[in-house]
Amino acid sequence: MITSKNNPTIKALKKLHTRKGRQKAHQYLIEGPHLVKEAIQSQAPIKAIYALEEKREEDYKSYPLETISSEVADALSQTEQTQGVYALIGLREEVNLEPTSPHILLVDAIQDPGNLGTLIRTADAFSYRDIYLGQGTIDPYNDKVVRSMQGSQFHVNLHQVDLEKWIPRLQSKGYLIMATELNPSAQALERLSFNPHQKFGIVLGNEGNGVCSSVIEKSDLSLYITMPGCAESLNVAIAGAIAMHHFVSVPSV
Repeated sequence: MITSKNNPTIKALKKLHTRKGRQKAHQYLIEGPHLVKEAIQSQAPIKAIYALEEKREEDYKSYPLETISSEVADALSQTEQTQGVYALIGLREEVNLEPTSPHILLVDAIQDPGNLGTLIRTADAFSYRDIYLGQGTIDPYNDKVVRSMQGSQFHVNLHQVDLEKWIPRLQSKGYLIMATELNPSAQALERLSFNPHQKFGIVLGNEGNGVCSSVIEKSDLSLYITMPGCAESLNVAIAGAIAMHHFVSVPSV
């Protein structure tokens, strides 16, 4: 049993609380029985599991398993109350950035971890299997993003790219790239003529500034969501959910 938070292994795990630490180790930490179970079921690259004695499960024994004390569990947790079980996950090498699905999501500099995690979880729900994260976007393996994703990172491909360079490449493969934009010249989502067999990508932008102008210029068209009420804009995660659902719900001819 590991009983000291000053144990070298625990010190190394705590370094994964930072983006620099995760990038250096090429690993990240997940917390809680739900996420660990999801990782096991998804055959994620689990390097080790750390759990309180009372939190140990039979299927944990298929991996390197360490029992930890409550003091150590508290030290590893990034929430107010530890859930008592952690898994060390290896980051997959991005050897292939090519899309594997006919509809994809592109994210331009989204900074709020809850928004990014919710978008990834929503993309997973609507079968957007490839998500391209542009420069300036928060690290998808940030603890708050991981908790918001609820295990969806195991079901999708997360690509960190330069959107301005990647959009033309996606277009050359037949993808129609649509940027969301609060602009009178943009097309209304519900009035857009759309072929359900068309491969496409939806671009969502930064919470305060939206999609940057250079990315909009690279896109094939801009669209907006009609809002008959008084609010001037939608939260980006809500807007993304509406757009993602809309395009996969267009009936086939």
